[in-house]
Amino acid sequence: MSLYKRGSTYWYRFRWNGSRPYRGSCKTSILSEAKKVESLVLAQLLEHNRPPGSQKIPLLAEFSVRFFQSMHSLPTDRPPKRGTRKYYHVGWKLLEKTTIAARRLDHIERHHIAALAVGSSPANTNNALRTLRRMLKQAQEWGLIHTVPKVQLVEEQGRDLLLEPWMEAKLLAVAEVGRTPSKKHAPRSANYGWQPLRDVLLIMLDTGMRPAEVFRMQWEHVKWERELVFVPRSKSRKSKRHVPLSERVRAALQVRAKDSSFVFPSARSRSGHIETVQKQFARAKKLAGLPDAVVLYCARHRFSTDAMDGTGNMMAVMDVMGHSKVDVTRLYQHPGLKQIGMAINKRNEVVQ
Repeated sequence: MSLYKRGSTYWYRFRWNGSRPYRGSCKTSILSEAKKVESLVLAQLLEHNRPPGSQKIPLLAEFSVRFFQSMHSLPTDRPPKRGTRKYYHVGWKLLEKTTIAARRLDHIERHHIAALAVGSSPANTNNALRTLRRMLKQAQEWGLIHTVPKVQLVEEQGRDLLLEPWMEAKLLAVAEVGRTPSKKHAPRSANYGWQPLRDVLLIMLDTGMRPAEVFRMQWEHVKWERELVFVPRSKSRKSKRHVPLSERVRAALQVRAKDSSFVFPSARSRSGHIETVQKQFARAKKLAGLPDAVVLYCARHRFSTDAMDGTGNMMAVMDVMGHSKVDVTRLYQHPGLKQIGMAINKRNEVVQ
């Protein structure tokens, strides 16, 4: 093998079994880095017994067919789980509309990924980026590409915010006001009334459950006598847990109709339960005058912070939140400075 320069970039060149010369870019102008690339190519050549570029590298759009066929051929009890598979499908729908879908796998570089912005929100962009990262890692496992470029997620505003007490009071005040159906919408329309938003919000504030966990709640999981709600499944094994049943959540649940196995049934959904309350939340948030950055998930941060302030038991909070690591639970903590100030003032009184 040998290195040579084309412009300011180093390239490698070699022959394999007397065949035509194979060339490739090291994608660097630094000699020491180029030598590392050359060594890596040689190691891969010896490992796979074929030169790089000896097989056709597909476009990302072409590769997506094989990727999803492989994923769906896996047993349902094997990862990725059903929710994750659905997440990747949504991510690909966002990706296939971009120019990156028409690029060869080995021509997708970091600056192409950094310029990627899809959908109407950072959450949509991260959905596409996570899907792209998983597809590229799979391509690497199948030997189609040697390295996976770094996929940097964008910052999602709102999910890590705290639903402040004044925000909760305003939202609940809005949800208390009766609404009459307009001529345009029938009483059973999604635009009529504040349910199920109000009860979903109360449950998240008092149990710390994720929105999807609340939507899937079944009456058999409400343990009235033990004042608990059982969460049978969610994002991970640790998510299988019990959460507290507060007095106001108990009161809200007791007046709900029990003519379905689900607490929040939906005749329109194939799952049999509601899938979102986003439209109701957006309207209530606007009427309450809350910042745009506030999302429903902020209620989960509120629960975690209040639970930690009230108990001081990080392990108990971690368990009820369904986290497997303390570091994750810490991300949900928003301790107030008022308590720290009071502690310092108390200390100063002793010193004086």
